[in-house]
Amino acid sequence: MSTLQEHLDDLAPAQAIKTLATTLAAETAVESDRQEQYVSLRPSMEGAVAVYLHRTWISIAVEPDDAASIAARLPGATVHPKTPATTYLHLTAEALAGAPDAALSVAREAVVWRAAGPRSSVGASSAKKVAELVATCPSHWMALLPSGACPVCG
Repeated sequence: MSTLQEHLDDLAPAQAIKTLATTLAAETAVESDRQEQYVSLRPSMEGAVAVYLHRTWISIAVEPDDAASIAARLPGATVHPKTPATTYLHLTAEALAGAPDAALSVAREAVVWRAAGPRSSVGASSAKKVAELVATCPSHWMALLPSGACPVCG
């Protein structure tokens, strides 16, 4: 399994982006995943992505209702609604370099928010279905009929 440092070395982002990622990883529990155009950071591989790192900009996941007030804390941030449940704040490497502490704070908040939220649905369609438990008769260990009766003892 690759490490965040390997992912960052492969992506070769601007220094401000690299610093944000390594600082965030040192302060919070995040998993990284390398894709062709970015590195994603999430609280776990099942959790939703909190931060996308591109070579020259980042996207931080925020709740749509809070996006405008959070963006006001980050000079140069732009608001990009993605879904009814998630909006992303985009921040260039230059804007990030101008407000690294504020951006790190927002990224930390995103990791906490994503850790508390639903698991990622990415790849869910390929996941194996878990068999449902079947009600059984405690005496005969037979599956109960749809009526709830045992086929042996009724």
